[in-house]
Amino acid sequence: MARRRPAAHVAHPAQNALFAMTDLPTPAAPRRLFTALFPPPEACAAIDAERQRWPGLPRRLHPVPERMHLTLQFFNAVDAPHERDWLAALQTLRFATFEITLTQAELWRAPSGVIAVLVPEHTPELAALHRATAQLARQAGLPAASNGFKPHLTTLRHAERPTLAPLTEPIRWTVRQVDLIWSDLKAQPPQYRRLGQFGRRAP
Repeated sequence: MARRRPAAHVAHPAQNALFAMTDLPTPAAPRRLFTALFPPPEACAAIDAERQRWPGLPRRLHPVPERMHLTLQFFNAVDAPHERDWLAALQTLRFATFEITLTQAELWRAPSGVIAVLVPEHTPELAALHRATAQLARQAGLPAASNGFKPHLTTLRHAERPTLAPLTEPIRWTVRQVDLIWSDLKAQPPQYRRLGQFGRRAP
């Protein structure tokens, strides 16, 4: 029987359907893992409202608002020992809260096709958090790059036809923690499973 590990942090009740965490087993096979910053519900709603204004949208919009995020590091296959070490390293992460401001919509060509993204203002706080989390990933033996970071939030996949419009106003939220997510593609439907939240300073 697989050894079970308690979750590092309980998921927000509003996100249980997307971020199931209860009694997750220790993985037997490598998993798709990433660290990310998730906007709160009000920012997700504002992002969704902006994309609803774009002509030429596909019938189904992906990602759904609750899964929108800004990725810090992503690894396609992390084995159990490296996952354990990454979780341990992230436990040491500490940073002061700061604000992210999404200011611009752009179309990018990705391996999966054209995507629409929202790009944030470049801030020293976001750059420093990326460097810090990259260092922790490397500490766990994962090949995280510190250079070439292009922060963005994917707001629409399969975006070959939509015509983007400028944002009606910047979208802001306060970053309080970093999430470590398992992208479980074998689940039906595929799910994001939160393995932990990190970086919160003690009150």
